[in-house]
Amino acid sequence: MKELKVRKIGNSLGSIFPKEWGVEDGAKLEYRVDHQHHKVIIDLRSTAVKHDRELIEKSFAEFDKNSLTEQDMQAKFGKYGWDNVSN
Repeated sequence: MKELKVRKIGNSLGSIFPKEWGVEDGAKLEYRVDHQHHKVIIDLRSTAVKHDRELIEKSFAEFDKNSLTEQDMQAKFGKYGWDNVSN
């Protein structure tokens, strides 16, 4: 089992999370305490969803910049039969 070191931060305690967890500065993490098994469970789903959403939005932004019109497709790929495709 891996370990996280607890550190004093001001009047509080905190820990530094591994980069591969994808936690960013200022992120709000959901957690629950399992007193019966002496565990703190940190739920990274909301962080993962936010990260995935940002990747998708970035992909669509790049798609809009790189997309071609029907006329562009005909000019670029007409010699391969693009202009003969019926809708």
